[in-house]
Amino acid sequence: MLPNMLHLPPRVVPLKQVEEELGALREMEAPGDALPSAALRACTLTLVVLCDKNEDPTDLAPLMAQIVNSHPARVILIAQHDPDADAWLETRVSTYTSRADDPSRLVGEEIIFYPRGAQYDSLPSAVLSLRVSGLPFVLYWRGQPDLDDKLFRALVSECDQILYDSQHFTARAERVNDTIAHLRLDYPSVSFGDINWQRIRPWREIIASFFDDPANLQYLEKISRLEIDFSIGLNGNQSAALLLMAWFASVLGWRAAPHSYQREGTSRRAHFITKAGRTLQVHINVVEQSDCLPGELTGVRIETQDDLPEAVFQAKRAVGGFVDIRELTLNRFSERCLTLNLPQESYVITSELDAPRRDRNYHRALVLLGELVFGE
Repeated sequence: MLPNMLHLPPRVVPLKQVEEELGALREMEAPGDALPSAALRACTLTLVVLCDKNEDPTDLAPLMAQIVNSHPARVILIAQHDPDADAWLETRVSTYTSRADDPSRLVGEEIIFYPRGAQYDSLPSAVLSLRVSGLPFVLYWRGQPDLDDKLFRALVSECDQILYDSQHFTARAERVNDTIAHLRLDYPSVSFGDINWQRIRPWREIIASFFDDPANLQYLEKISRLEIDFSIGLNGNQSAALLLMAWFASVLGWRAAPHSYQREGTSRRAHFITKAGRTLQVHINVVEQSDCLPGELTGVRIETQDDLPEAVFQAKRAVGGFVDIRELTLNRFSERCLTLNLPQESYVITSELDAPRRDRNYHRALVLLGELVFGE
C-alpha cells in the first residue's frame, strides 16, 4: 500500500445499501484530517475489475491504491464465481483516501462482489446501477476471458474501454488476440487494449534504437531472420513474443506468408514477405531465466543478409534486471549493458487508461497476427 494512502478495511453490507454505506464512509473523518473526506471527493471513471482464477479481490488493494492515486475512480471488483455453489452474493465496500495533500482527498470508492451460484446472473444489473453516471466506464479482465460470459455480454456495449491482460491467458494467445481483433470491429465505439502491449514497450524501444543511426536504416530492408526469446515458466504463454513480432512486422509493412505459421510445442515459426518481395523467417523460442516472470521476453536477435555485409542486432536479458546489447554492422561493433526498465503493473494499466484508441500500431499488429495465424 502507498505510504500516504488510507484504505479502510472492507465492510460487508447488503447490496441495496451500497450507496448509503459509501455515503457514510465519505462522511467519516479520516484520522488526523481537519475536514471530512467528502469535502474533497474525486472521481474520474468507473473501473470494473474481473479477478483472475483463485485471486481474492482484497489482495489487489495495493494495486488499486496505485491506480486510484492517479486516476480517482469507483472500483468494482468481482471475484471468480463457483457456478455449482448455493446462490449467494456477498458485497463489501471501502474507500481509498490520499493523505499526500493537505487536506486529504478521497480518491477511490471500492465495491467488492463475491458471487455464488445463480446469483452471478444478477451482477450485470448490480454493476450498471452502481456506475458513476457521466464518467468513462472501463472493464478490466485480469484472467482468461470468456467472451460468452453473461456478464461480459451484458457490459461490453456499455463500456467505453475494455482491457485484457494476455499474460494471464491460458488458452492459445493467438486465438484470444484474434477474437479481440474481431470485437474491435463488432464494437467500434469501444476501445480495446491489452496490458501486455504496454509491458513490451521497453523491448520495442530497444529495437527502435538500433535504427536511430541513419547508417543502420539500410539494414531494415535486408532483414533475413528475426528471433524472439521468452520465458514460459508455469502458466506462461507466447503472447508478449507474438505481439512483439506482429508489431515489428506491421511497422515495417511486412505481409504474412500464407500457411507459414507453425506451432512446435512452445515454439513458433513464421514467414513474412517484405515490401521488396523478399521472404524472411521469424522464430519464437523458449529461453528459461530464473528472474523472469512467466511469459516475459528474454531476448531479440535481428539478422540481415544481402549484397551488404551481414549485420546483427541483438538484445539479451541478463540476470538482475539488465539487458546486454550488441551491434555488428559494416561500420560498427559495439557492446553495452543497459538497465531494463520493466514497467510496474499499475503503470501499464494507467498508460492504457490515459490513451484509449490512440495506439494504431496495436490494432495493425492484431490484424497482421490474424492474417498470419488464421489466413484472414
